[in-house]
Amino acid sequence: MRPLLFILCALFASAAHATDTAAIQRAAQLWLDQSLANSNGVPSYQLSKIDSRIQLAPCKQYDVGLPSGYRLLGNTMLRIQCVDGANWGFNLPVKVSLLVTYYVAARPLSGNQEVGAGDLSAQQGDLGTLPGSVILDPVQAVGRVLNTAVASGRPLRSEMLRAAMVIQQNQKVRVIYRDNGLEVANEGIAMNNAAEGQSVRVRIGNKLIVQGLATSTGNVDVSD
Repeated sequence: MRPLLFILCALFASAAHATDTAAIQRAAQLWLDQSLANSNGVPSYQLSKIDSRIQLAPCKQYDVGLPSGYRLLGNTMLRIQCVDGANWGFNLPVKVSLLVTYYVAARPLSGNQEVGAGDLSAQQGDLGTLPGSVILDPVQAVGRVLNTAVASGRPLRSEMLRAAMVIQQNQKVRVIYRDNGLEVANEGIAMNNAAEGQSVRVRIGNKLIVQGLATSTGNVDVSD
């Protein structure tokens, strides 16, 4: 998250006064509002209060952002740092929630099963408490194959899924050669399984072996 720069005008006549912590708090809230405005969900946050006993040297300008290694979700931190007038910085705890629609198994699903639309059930929850790879769009799951069984009601995650095989080993396939606008078709036997876009070797006749890419229609594209 790239920090947004906030410039605070001096509110006191004397430069000897400490930095206004209430103004820092408002700037942190503004940064959060702006950063979460385009989230894919309904955001909310609980920002910790700055201890009123903290005395910070006067600061003309500071920035607000995320410390390195933190993300804007769940229990996290904001880094607030003076960049003009003093040399201080501190982390301010914040809890960020993001209400999203995610998808769970509508029924017990078995390993190697291709996921259909009816196998999914929409739920709502806080993304900060869910696995980072949880499925948020059914398009990410429908038509893919499960690597493992999933119990009813359990969230589906991207690492549970793989692309469905469009070509099976020993299957008869149509091989299409393309070269400078010329297209020639032939038939052969697939020598390995392949998902769309994966490499597949095809035996044509008794001796000729070619290699191409599997297409969504189950053909094999070969180009020079």
